[in-house]
Amino acid sequence: MCSATGDLPPGRAPATRVDRVTFGRAPDPVWEARWVWLHRLRREFPGWIALFDPFASVWVAVRGRQGYVTGATAYELRDRLDAVRRSTLP
Repeated sequence: MCSATGDLPPGRAPATRVDRVTFGRAPDPVWEARWVWLHRLRREFPGWIALFDPFASVWVAVRGRQGYVTGATAYELRDRLDAVRRSTLP
């Protein structure tokens, strides 16, 4: 802890980096997997915006004002987007 003048106690160095562990938040593997899936869906279907709604626990893909596809899992959303892609005319 710093003194009123801002001096550090002997043997203590100032913090030079900020990371999630410093603030008490360790990486969450579930959220990391969701980010990987989001990047994969966005790369595989560039015309669509892929999102995950954590409150409804649903995967959503949106294209413009008309296109809207949902899925309970990322696999299901990918399959539905692939079906939409196959059903549209070139």
